[in-house]
Amino acid sequence: MLKKICIYQPNVFPPLHYFNRIMNSDVWVILDDVQLNRKVGQTRVPLKVNGREHIFVVPVLGGNRVKINDASIAYHQDWISKFQSTLSYAYGKSPYFKTIWSAAVEYIEYHQQMNSSFRLFGEQFTIHMLRQLGWQGEVVNSNGLAENMKASERIAEIVYQLKGTHYVGGGKGFEQYVDLEHFRSRNLSIIVQNWKCPEYPQSNGTFVPNLSILDLMANVSLDECRELLLSGGLNGWKEYK
Repeated sequence: MLKKICIYQPNVFPPLHYFNRIMNSDVWVILDDVQLNRKVGQTRVPLKVNGREHIFVVPVLGGNRVKINDASIAYHQDWISKFQSTLSYAYGKSPYFKTIWSAAVEYIEYHQQMNSSFRLFGEQFTIHMLRQLGWQGEVVNSNGLAENMKASERIAEIVYQLKGTHYVGGGKGFEQYVDLEHFRSRNLSIIVQNWKCPEYPQSNGTFVPNLSILDLMANVSLDECRELLLSGGLNGWKEYK
C-alpha cells in the first residue's frame, strides 16, 4: 500500500502548486526547524494586480539566518493596511471577494492580536485551507525527526521513520539536493511533481498561473478550487525507484 509523504516549509498564503503537492500526498511534514529562506517564497504572496503578477512580502523580523520556528512577523509595521488596500484594489470586483477577505484580512487581524509567530501563522492557514478543500491527510511536525541529518538524507530518513513508501517533491528540489542513494538504501521511491496550473477565470488581462491560493479563491467556488488543485492527479509525474 502506497504512503506518499511530502515535506514542506510553512508559507504565508502559499501558491497553488504548494496545495497541489500536499493534496496529492497522504502526509504533510511541516519542516519548520530549518533556516527561513526568504528567496524561495516563504514570506512572499503572489497576487494579480493590473493584469500582472505582483509580489507582496510579509515582513519577518530577524536576520538572514533566523530559523522558521524562531521567526516573528513584524505586526507593528504598516504592511497590514497596505495588504488590505492591495486585496481590495486587485479583487474587490471578483465574485468571491468576501471569501478571501475573511480568509486573509480577518485571519491576519486575529493573529496580530495573538502576536502569533511566523510558523504558527503559516501552518494554521494552510491546514485550515486543506481541510476546507477536503484533504484528510495527516500533518506531522518535523521537530524530533532525524535532527542529526541534513538535506537529502534527512528527508529520506523522515519518510522512512513515518513508514512512507514515496517522497513527493518538486522538480527544482530534486535537481538541487536529492541524492537517490539516500532513498534507495531505505527502499523508498521518489515522485517528482509535474503539475501545470489549469486556467481559471481571472480579471484583467491574460491568465497568470500559480498565484497565491487567494487568487483562486477570489475567482471560483471552493468546489472548483478543489477540482482544479487535484486536476490531473499524478499523471506525468516521474517516479524514481
